[in-house]
Amino acid sequence: MRILRIGLLVCCCCAGLAACTASAPKGPVATVTVPSVGKPAMPVSAQAALSSEAFTPYAGLGASTDDGLAPGVTYDALHTACMNDAGYGQYANDGPYAIRANRGLAFAQPAGPWGYLGTALAAQEGFEAGAGPGSGPGPSPGPEPLSSLSAGAQAAAGKCANIVLDFNDAMFNRALAIVETMNNDISDDVARDGAIGNATKAWSACMAKNGYTSSDPDALAQAELSDLGLRFVTPGSGPSTPTAAQNAAQIATAVADANCTTSSDLGGIYYAVQASYEQQIVNANQVALNVAVREYKAAFAGELRKLPALLRTSSAKLQLPGRSPGRAGKPAKKKSG
Repeated sequence: MRILRIGLLVCCCCAGLAACTASAPKGPVATVTVPSVGKPAMPVSAQAALSSEAFTPYAGLGASTDDGLAPGVTYDALHTACMNDAGYGQYANDGPYAIRANRGLAFAQPAGPWGYLGTALAAQEGFEAGAGPGSGPGPSPGPEPLSSLSAGAQAAAGKCANIVLDFNDAMFNRALAIVETMNNDISDDVARDGAIGNATKAWSACMAKNGYTSSDPDALAQAELSDLGLRFVTPGSGPSTPTAAQNAAQIATAVADANCTTSSDLGGIYYAVQASYEQQIVNANQVALNVAVREYKAAFAGELRKLPALLRTSSAKLQLPGRSPGRAGKPAKKKSG
């Protein structure tokens, strides 16, 4: 499924995604018809598959600069505008509180519940492909440490991070609540689909013939990342560097995964089924989605106007206690990552 989150460079935290409230748009309609997709061609990549799917533009709201619905209206852009208003725009991408809109719903990893797409990439990078904190859109890691910034810049960075986090929370309680709910509905439909279940069993049998015991391609990928020290990054630290032996082993696993994904057509079936569910749910909820987009764009414009006042009242200390760590548990639809 798709993963909803924005990152803070210092600890790769995720903004809190609050649950829907009574003020959220009504819906969504979740009734679907199980598709019959046959033996569809494998997509060139997970990202290529996502780019053609109906839900992707909505999944990209707030994260993608070119979602097609609100281009450039992102948390990253809000953070930059905030730092500019504070008088420290030159540090918008520096310090540990810099916002990086990555791993959003519109961005995919090569491996997930659809298996591993791309034998060439598997042989080159394995599960490290796109796994580091620098992948995805937004500034790359390696900014100046917070301590190297002036006191004023440090205060502005903290205030702007809190402003962006609060806006993110507000949007997932209001305008984007329907998007998150639809993401979960689509993910549930995909997870229950019989064609995907059969393809996954064929993938598992293929992997077993190659000496790997796994019934779940996403669990396999996550286990590999954990073994490489790439799945979790603790505050103040970066991902570990795998040994040559570890790297060779994980690449061999990724290649086997990619080959079995091809032979079982898991990737082709997965994304064809997902595309059908997405189109059905988007069609059934188009009016509500249009309202959500308009509300999000209006709220973003309003937030820009409020920045001077918010900078006067926001705390300079990052306010993370009580925030949700994000919904990173579902590798689902889109994006994963």
